[in-house]
Amino acid sequence: MEKERREIASLTKIMTIYVVLKLLERYNLDEHKTLVTISPNAADISGTTAELEPKDVFTVWELLHGLMLPSGNDAAFALAEHFGALIIEKIKEQ
Repeated sequence: MEKERREIASLTKIMTIYVVLKLLERYNLDEHKTLVTISPNAADISGTTAELEPKDVFTVWELLHGLMLPSGNDAAFALAEHFGALIIEKIKEQ
């Protein structure tokens, strides 16, 4: 059993959650008030999804639930896009 091959998607999602929570803390953002607009790329992600649609707007809190409960690849991608852009913006401000 310990030598069985397993998918790492769940571990990747856990790390996505961890990074998002750390960034919320670092930049003093409220997960209930920080809004994320779903891009066409995020909505088009395959695999397990939270069934997000382009231009939908969710709080980070809602997307974290969409990532965890239905194991939404689309929610994970939307969070990654949003926080990736935030980091780039913060770097440019320095």
